[in-house]
Amino acid sequence: MIPLLLVALSFNACSSDDDEIINIDSYLKGKWYSYKAVVSAQDKSVDIAVTKTGQYSQFYYEMLFRDDNKVDFSFYKVDNYVSSWETETDSYSINGDVVRIYDDNEAIDFFYNPKEKTMYMRVAGEVEYVGYTTIFLYFRK
Repeated sequence: MIPLLLVALSFNACSSDDDEIINIDSYLKGKWYSYKAVVSAQDKSVDIAVTKTGQYSQFYYEMLFRDDNKVDFSFYKVDNYVSSWETETDSYSINGDVVRIYDDNEAIDFFYNPKEKTMYMRVAGEVEYVGYTTIFLYFRK
């Protein structure tokens, strides 16, 4: 009976459909872009598909993470109703699954999801026709 129990208790099942989880340190380098925004206002939440052109292009960002702990952060800047594509180079650090980007004025945290291989950032502010909101911007390679 004891040998049977030992065999039964020591059996490990392996699944071929386990997702590979990739650590942010090895996956970060390269170009990331925003693909989705989740806008939350009061009691509702709306998912918005984000593209470089189109209705919600103000939520589109690109980040190119380099080997020298620098990131090229590109976005649309609107000034007096004129928009232009701008890129600034900032530094970044990694702490666990959090990537912190530092610009001249602030630090922004991006939270990495190793299972989905995506990152998101959380911002709050005013959005046209919605009012004060919380926005989650999602990024992928």
